[in-house]
Amino acid sequence: MRRGSVLIMVLWIIAVLAVMVMSFAFEAHQQAGINVYIRERNRVNRLIEPGRILGEVVMLGFNEAKEWTEDEKVEELLEDDRWYREKRALKFDTRCTIGPILLDEEDPESGTVKVEIELANSGAENGININELYSGGDQNYALRWQMILRTAGIDEELEVEAPESDGRGTKRHNLMNLLIASWNDWRDDDDNVSRGPLSENDPEDDDGAESKWYEEWDENIEKEARSKEERNAVAEDRRRPRNGSIPDIKELGYVRGFRDFPSILTGGRLYDGTALAEKFDKDKDSEDNPQLTGIASIFGTSGSSKVVINPQTTIDQLMTIPGIFQNSGNVDDDREDSLELAQAILDTLKVKPEDYDVDETRDWWPYKDWADLCTRVEDNYSGNVELGEEAQQYIEWQPSETSVFKMKIIGESMGMKREVSCKCYIKDKKVRYLEWRED
Repeated sequence: MRRGSVLIMVLWIIAVLAVMVMSFAFEAHQQAGINVYIRERNRVNRLIEPGRILGEVVMLGFNEAKEWTEDEKVEELLEDDRWYREKRALKFDTRCTIGPILLDEEDPESGTVKVEIELANSGAENGININELYSGGDQNYALRWQMILRTAGIDEELEVEAPESDGRGTKRHNLMNLLIASWNDWRDDDDNVSRGPLSENDPEDDDGAESKWYEEWDENIEKEARSKEERNAVAEDRRRPRNGSIPDIKELGYVRGFRDFPSILTGGRLYDGTALAEKFDKDKDSEDNPQLTGIASIFGTSGSSKVVINPQTTIDQLMTIPGIFQNSGNVDDDREDSLELAQAILDTLKVKPEDYDVDETRDWWPYKDWADLCTRVEDNYSGNVELGEEAQQYIEWQPSETSVFKMKIIGESMGMKREVSCKCYIKDKKVRYLEWRED
């Protein structure tokens, strides 16, 4: 009996020791895994800095890149400049990719870094700097806004019932006037209420809104609030004209007109999301409640309001350029002619020029300058309208040292990935950063 008790105790002790050993082994394994994770995470974090340096090397030197020539010797060019291909691509293609590059060529597990650079105002997204489209930035700002809004689906004759500052009543406004004047008041640096560009026949019609308008609106909304929570919410949502550059395109949603008709920014029927939505039949086309495409995505808040013509350029962007967008007075004919001309400009990019050396490996060829654009488009366009001279001031042929760039740095090591996106520009031979966002 005593021997059996001893045996049971020994077995219990062995079992407890085994559990303890397994626990220690599991903990050691877990700690080893944590150490590996921390090591690799630190390694992939360290890849961002070399990526940033590589990106800056290319950006600081791209302006000196030479055009492709038929007799160039690649090996000699690489000896002189390891990154000549990337610099040339950024200058003449408006974008480039560096890598992926091993941090240590002798160690395959050292991790790779990849850098993507492109113009901030290149392509359909964030292509036009909205901060330049006001009376103090562009003398043709109102015309460009008319083009943008017309392309979005807003007719120049369209009138709407827009809320007044008393929070209760409404007043009939020309929608283009309301939007353009209100934005101009939000962006400019004075307190003078603007008139819309279509208000010449009504000198007393002030469509804009300065601080006083928003103050009266907020006061009346607060008076109608039923609870303390509602009043606090209204107070937190207060905004006044910035009288300067906006940092985020979302701020446009606080501006009179854009706030009252949110589908102008996001797309949809004009009155969608408003108190008057039920008044209109959504199932039928209506001149008073048109279907809109939404304009928020075409705007950015940095870079240029000029349009860079490359394969990523959209018809809608070209339709904002005076000289491409025709303005003879016949809205339907003007739009049809403008669309045809804009399409010809994009199509001609893919037609190999005959009067100068071209890289046969390319699938598109950028315009060198205004004369080159006019000559090549004329050879490939059979329409009956001419490209206006005024268009050239709104076209950017290639990046310059005043351009704003988007840069993405991607580091990868042992299955782990780290990504940083930023916006930057060059000043005094240094790269300066406007934004820096880490994943």
